[in-house]
Amino acid sequence: MAFDRKSYPAANFWFDGHEYRWSGWFGCQLESWEWRTVRAGTQRVLDFGVGKPQITMTVASTRREGLKVRTTWAVANHGTHDEHVARIVELKAALQDLV
Repeated sequence: MAFDRKSYPAANFWFDGHEYRWSGWFGCQLESWEWRTVRAGTQRVLDFGVGKPQITMTVASTRREGLKVRTTWAVANHGTHDEHVARIVELKAALQDLV
């Protein structure tokens, strides 16, 4: 059975006027739809509020689809594999707390 993205509800998250959606685990974790192409290497800090983590996301890829640009975002991949996985888990947990 193939994963049909349209059969599962998606939660959208707003940070500083930009809308994001969870995209996956490795490679990129979030996607956004922008009116303009975001430059490679652009970083955005997602602030989850007082006492919560601030997570820095970096552009992974961009692709124009119609009038908007699909932009994928990834957490920093430096350090060991376990440290990278921990950052992804932290991001997912912070997003789940918002829902």
